[in-house]
Amino acid sequence: MTPPLWLRALGVTLATLVVASAVGLTTGLDRWLTDQHWRWKARATAAPFPQRILVVAVDDASVQELGRLSNWRRTLYARLLGTLRHADAVALDLVFAEPDTRYPEDDAAFSLAIREHGRVVLGFNQWKDLRPLGSAELGHIQDFQQRLDSAPDPSLWSALPPVNDAALQPPFAALLKAALALGSVDVEADGDGVHRRVALVRMTQSGKVLPHLALMTACAAEGVSLKEALAGAPDALSLGGRKVPAPDGVLLLQPSARSGSRYAQGEGAPVPTMSFHQALRADPEAFRDKIVLVGETAAGTTDVRPTPLDSGLRGVEFNAEIVANLLAVTPVAPLGAGAQWALVLVAAGAPLLLYSRFPPGRASFSAAAVLVLLLGAMELLFWTARLVPGWATVLTAFLAATVTMGLQRLAEEEAQKRRLRESFSRYVPPALVDQIVDEPELARQEGTRCRVAVLFSDIRGFTSYSEQQPPEVVVRQMRQYLDEMSGSVDQFRGVLDKFIGDEVMALFGPFLPEDANHSALAVACGLNMQDRLEQLNKLWMAEGLPPFKVGIGAHVGEAIVGNIGTARREQFTALGDTVNLGSRLQSATKELSAVFLVSEAVFQEGAPQLSALAEFIDRGEIAVRGKEQPVRVYEVRRASTRKEQPDGPR
Repeated sequence: MTPPLWLRALGVTLATLVVASAVGLTTGLDRWLTDQHWRWKARATAAPFPQRILVVAVDDASVQELGRLSNWRRTLYARLLGTLRHADAVALDLVFAEPDTRYPEDDAAFSLAIREHGRVVLGFNQWKDLRPLGSAELGHIQDFQQRLDSAPDPSLWSALPPVNDAALQPPFAALLKAALALGSVDVEADGDGVHRRVALVRMTQSGKVLPHLALMTACAAEGVSLKEALAGAPDALSLGGRKVPAPDGVLLLQPSARSGSRYAQGEGAPVPTMSFHQALRADPEAFRDKIVLVGETAAGTTDVRPTPLDSGLRGVEFNAEIVANLLAVTPVAPLGAGAQWALVLVAAGAPLLLYSRFPPGRASFSAAAVLVLLLGAMELLFWTARLVPGWATVLTAFLAATVTMGLQRLAEEEAQKRRLRESFSRYVPPALVDQIVDEPELARQEGTRCRVAVLFSDIRGFTSYSEQQPPEVVVRQMRQYLDEMSGSVDQFRGVLDKFIGDEVMALFGPFLPEDANHSALAVACGLNMQDRLEQLNKLWMAEGLPPFKVGIGAHVGEAIVGNIGTARREQFTALGDTVNLGSRLQSATKELSAVFLVSEAVFQEGAPQLSALAEFIDRGEIAVRGKEQPVRVYEVRRASTRKEQPDGPR
């Protein structure tokens, strides 16, 4: 059994979604569409970057004045921390993994400055490749882990792979003890190299929590501990009464920053920036209530973090953007799985339902309206609630379902047209066949009650004729006769219902305009049949073949019309008393020695229009089998002064 169209389309849609997801098509399209939305927002709004956040940049000007960064003495950082003493928090986006063997006194001053400030967050990173470790290094890593919190629940953040303990590279011991908090400076870009999200928390193999530098900076600025911030984990972070969605510890970013040192590039708001060398001489009051991140932005740095708005954003500026997402801008979250699947269900289900119930044209229009509503819903979710939907999955589901159902329905329509053409071309004129194919509802294949004129034509004495003539002669004459009779029915826009042996049955009414005169067409066809037969008889007699004589009867009235039969064989025909009476009138031509008899209904309807073509002779009332009351009949003859009407009356 062939499955229904919608079920086949559903299978194709699901397969398309699986394949599109497997090859990364939906992921790539989702990224591109989301990036476009952030760019539209950046162009449409001129909101400044949060002014509470400031980057102190180790930029080209600082390097030019203070020398290469690798040659800087750590007393410079100590001096900077003194200037930043009124800042709410200071994050050093620089890893001090080794003590300064040249100037150990500088490390002591640096450690003291960190301790005295009290709100300094130091960065650490991870080795990409494992290296052999000595006992001193292993001991230092163990000391570092002592400062880390244990995961409250081992199942938290299980979506991210754990970090190998041996890969950690913490600050050297003196700084490790002096810092308020420690945070990872490592981030992972998406597959296309663009940073759109950040893992705020990871776990080590030993079950310790590795927080990101930006998270610990935000915690220090708000005066909350990491445990307090993670109270809502794994779905959200709590920062000073603010809930920030972070499923599995991953923060989806709302990009708004471009590099503060390159105003002509990128989109969005520049990150507030001050050169390191200028900050050393600045008034400490300039940093009151600020969140300061210190990092490198000089030309040649490898710490570059491309985002949807700026392909050259520096690492410290990217961390500033993370802090802004945690503390200042409207939180962003991916659309929940339930809502996302609801959108996908509507996207796939609407075309399946519409194309199953309506013609392709109407279904396509309605499906387009559904798509507009879906896009509007996703845009509303994005712009008002900052919920990022899976655009590509919804669009893929809609397109797959629409295209599959649309093509199937078009194929079904073409097959239906082909069946209609094959079915009706046997007994309907070519012009009417084309009309029926274009407007299938005209076929009324399910059956309908309508007014039709029924004409029967029968050969007189056919039985004795067929017994006396060779079969090949009978077949030849019958083929010529039926061909001419069929041509006559076509000429007057009738439907050739069937051949019943030597009898022809024709209908006038199906597929005709409402104002058509069915009776006039039937009478004109009957007279034309006689004319054609007259020409045939002349040809046959010239060849020594016997001529044919016919009897024709016609009646008009209501009948049930449609395709009637079985699944294996069906016929477009008419049923009812109107058909029976038409057949009885044809039989009565023998008793009344007439060629063409019609009912009173045909006379009343057709005679006024056929005065120039036909004469109607009242033959009185006759008893008809199956009728309680006698029926008045009229004999139709050619008018002696008739004018030719090759296409017949309307």
